[in-house]
Amino acid sequence: MTLVKDLTLTQQKTLQSLVADINSLYSYYSKEYMEQWSKGCDNDQVLANAPDVVKQVEQGLRSLGLFHISRFIPVESDYYDWEIQQRAFRVKAPSRSHMCKSLIMENTRCTHTEISDPLYSRFYCIITRYDSPVNTQVLMNYVRGLTNKTISKKNYNFRLADAKVSLELTGFQKGGVCPIGMKSAIPLIMSECVTRLNPPVMYLGAGHIDWKLGIPVQEFIDKTGCFITNLD
Repeated sequence: MTLVKDLTLTQQKTLQSLVADINSLYSYYSKEYMEQWSKGCDNDQVLANAPDVVKQVEQGLRSLGLFHISRFIPVESDYYDWEIQQRAFRVKAPSRSHMCKSLIMENTRCTHTEISDPLYSRFYCIITRYDSPVNTQVLMNYVRGLTNKTISKKNYNFRLADAKVSLELTGFQKGGVCPIGMKSAIPLIMSECVTRLNPPVMYLGAGHIDWKLGIPVQEFIDKTGCFITNLD
């Protein structure tokens, strides 16, 4: 497969122009796109030989009533070697901005190790777009505000959780972390930028590095009750 980075500069510019036109069409026909969404959610055959961790996500979706509007997509083993726009084409996402990720963030100064209190948890699962990095200072301010700032700033310091810890909490390896079907009920925080996607769908890891998940944003919010805030 030819990668975008291997194209000539002229070819890359032509492709960028074409991508912009495609993105505009998706946005213009957003309503029609969503009306047809569920027709691509027949996952039974796709999941027939899926790894156990992907079926873990499947069960999570079923328990939330989201399975019938979710799309599972198995991808190639070199998928993460591709430029993100090429990945978006592969999973049929409306744009590169629809490519999202789930990050397990740890408050290393939390006074306990529990996740049972969503207002002051040791760990949070952050859902954001690849093109919108998480500002940890903004994250700290938001989480501290959940307790009306009754807990001192000195008890907050967010960083990406160690990969081994993330695996223990979620059951998912790096590249496959999904906010649904995790082994532990980690509180969820969605970056507000995800809610602005048009059409309103997001593509995430599906439990395994070689599997991806497409899901409507509002339905995800409604069923999970996740926090939503600006994290830019």
